[in-house]
Amino acid sequence: MEGNKITVNVRIGNVTLPMTVSTTEEEEVVRNAASLVQSKLNSFRDKFPKLPSEEYYYVMVAVDTALEALSASNKASIEPVMDIIEDLEKEIDEVIKK
Repeated sequence: MEGNKITVNVRIGNVTLPMTVSTTEEEEVVRNAASLVQSKLNSFRDKFPKLPSEEYYYVMVAVDTALEALSASNKASIEPVMDIIEDLEKEIDEVIKK
């Protein structure tokens, strides 16, 4: 499927975004991302029904999503180090038991 592009129209709030992807796997990721954003948007609308404008909800979703991405990135960079530490602790425990 090299060179073939798939146009995916995703709707978030009152906005429809045409997005171009190369594979059906990418299409699924785009649709899942749009669904996640829509879910967050609905959640913020429910929690804070009287914000002055619709823009506030979109900004809240953007900030929340950015915080989650940064948190996941930090966790991913720490995880290998933690795995090594756990392995070393196990080895130390084995040596101490001898």
